[in-house]
Amino acid sequence: MATQELLIRPGTRRTRVLRTGAGDFRRPPGRPRPVTAPGVAASAACAPERLSGGLQLALVGVLTFVACLGLAAVNGLSSVGSQPVPSGVATVQAQTGETLPELAHRIAPNSPVDDVVDRIVTLNRLADRTLHAGQPLQVPA
Repeated sequence: MATQELLIRPGTRRTRVLRTGAGDFRRPPGRPRPVTAPGVAASAACAPERLSGGLQLALVGVLTFVACLGLAAVNGLSSVGSQPVPSGVATVQAQTGETLPELAHRIAPNSPVDDVVDRIVTLNRLADRTLHAGQPLQVPA
């Protein structure tokens, strides 16, 4: 065995045994402890494979695309039963505190609200989208 002399204080010396070779039982820092249970194989082949960074990014991109397609399909299904904006015209009065979207939903509940609001604004040449109680408005019917 090799020895190394250490100078502790001036005038005193200690020796430390340096272990090398097969008799060295200390493991370097960062190295995992060896598996000592009987019948357990410790092999690097047993570790799960990791995907490369580019492959992970591509997988996330594909999954995001599929999620967006799913959301678009759900949105498309919700508008399948909607009817177009009625082409006729009727005159109604705005109720107290009513907004244009509420009025549009009241007069054409099965049509897209935004399209009905745009039609009401066009028919009445409204500069702003505020309504006053009792205000007569031409609406699609």
